[in-house]
Amino acid sequence: MGGIDRLIATALSSQIKKELDSTILKKTERELFLEHGMSIKLSIEHFQKFSNTLKKNSSIDSKKFEIDCISKILKVKKRDNKFLVTIIDSDLRDLILELFGEIETRKIILTLLENEYTIPQILKESKVPKTSGYRKIENLILNGLIIESGKILSESKKISKLQCVFEEIKLDIKKDKIGVVGVVTKKMFEKSTSMKVIIESLE
Repeated sequence: MGGIDRLIATALSSQIKKELDSTILKKTERELFLEHGMSIKLSIEHFQKFSNTLKKNSSIDSKKFEIDCISKILKVKKRDNKFLVTIIDSDLRDLILELFGEIETRKIILTLLENEYTIPQILKESKVPKTSGYRKIENLILNGLIIESGKILSESKKISKLQCVFEEIKLDIKKDKIGVVGVVTKKMFEKSTSMKVIIESLE
């Protein structure tokens, strides 16, 4: 699990449920739960399990289906060694805008755009108070905008380093629409189990 999987899990699972035939959906949900103890939303973070379960329970072209669903929430372009990810899903776009609209949360995200830090380092660099900072960092992890990138040894304890899934975030604000485009490094994008099918389609 990693990359942008958790960030898109709610939007992608909703799209899958909308697009799948109800009988296939019930079979897939049932088997995912019985075999792996997962909902469709959780399986986005372990996408091969969703893919395999869908293949077993339907005769549809699963790869085409997955690409179609992802394409309705994200538009992905490869540029040099990076990926440009345009957020199409309105709820996901609104979530990112909402997180950016809160000053302390925005400071935390900006601190992690090109850096990997432990929580104490994040609080120090962003100048966000501990009391609200821990809660806001946890919320960003839950929503998938920041992820664990590794662990370091500190005072004989292993503690997590965190980073933003985006290296840059561009907001394109026009009269009738707001666009959100994230720049994702190749390494980060390839950590995403759900993006494997998109990477293959771009090559």
